Amino acid sequence: MKLPAFTNADGSRRFRDYPDFVVNWETSPGSGVGFLTGWRGADGSLSMKGPANPRQWEMYAANNCVHHTKLEPELQYMRNWNGGYMRWAVDMGQRKFGNPLVIQIYSEVMQEFRLAAQGRRPGRRPPGHLRERIERYFTPLPFYYPPLESQVVDAKEFPLTAVTQRPMAMYHSWDSQNAWLRQIHGHNYLFVNPGTAGAAGIVDGGWMWIESPWGQVRCMARYSEAVEPGTVWTWNAIGKAPGAWRLAPDADESRLGFLLNHLITDELPARGPAGPAGSSTAARISNSDPITGQAGWYDVRVRIRAAKPDEEAKTLPEFGTMPAVPGTQKRTPTWLAYFVGEGKA
Repeated sequence: MKLPAFTNADGSRRFRDYPDFVVNWETSPGSGVGFLTGWRGADGSLSMKGPANPRQWEMYAANNCVHHTKLEPELQYMRNWNGGYMRWAVDMGQRKFGNPLVIQIYSEVMQEFRLAAQGRRPGRRPPGHLRERIERYFTPLPFYYPPLESQVVDAKEFPLTAVTQRPMAMYHSWDSQNAWLRQIHGHNYLFVNPGTAGAAGIVDGGWMWIESPWGQVRCMARYSEAVEPGTVWTWNAIGKAPGAWRLAPDADESRLGFLLNHLITDELPARGPAGPAGSSTAARISNSDPITGQAGWYDVRVRIRAAKPDEEAKTLPEFGTMPAVPGTQKRTPTWLAYFVGEGKA
């Protein structure tokens, strides 16, 4: 792909493989700040910041992949105000500025964005189709408003809110494939309050459909008194396409696991003034928090129904089997287990 972070000035490959990338990549040339904070420097004697250590990967492996940097006691407390900690954080490349982190009730920064949208301050103004959005939500004082999706979806037609979270074990697998976790969490269920599920004719452990205005998913239900009647939830990052992660095509992750992503839209119908006629922004707006840009994962409105008895007992939508990634073995292992403490599959 010739991405600058992965190539030299002449376009040649910069890193030999993934370990070489993790050990030698820096946030900027010569910064001494990379992916791993432990055992930096040519001899591994530095912590947090320092030149790349060619043996850093092996040192992490020899220490169970754990490194601990202990701050001086006077740096450990009230770190949003602690001058010593702020200076240390800047020196270590963890922060850009050493100013205190102030929690503001009234935000002058937000007000500047709002005034720009109103045309009441000099300088740049937001694009016309975004001005109403910025003026409304970039208020200097906090206020409550219904989620953006709730403002464009009929709550009577889609009466439930769907929430997606990771189970505690899965928080350790954001960017990795952990075989031992797959033995614990092979697939997920949609957790529904018994009263809500019963009213829809859905039995505990039975197959069901969950549908939003943007898509639908077939999955298995699990009763839970911990879920309030107006909400359904499930784990995230469980459902996989057949063959993904080098799983067998009939693995539980692809036959039984599912993702709520298929129900969540990236964009919503625009509200307020539209963009210029014929423009790509005339009828679309991001389904995200107007200020932070965080996707509206918790905002999707859904309805549920029982699957028909003659429907196949597997998840939908279904995707084709993913081929083996170049450089890996062609045949997917039929048995994969992780032996805790031995570090091998």
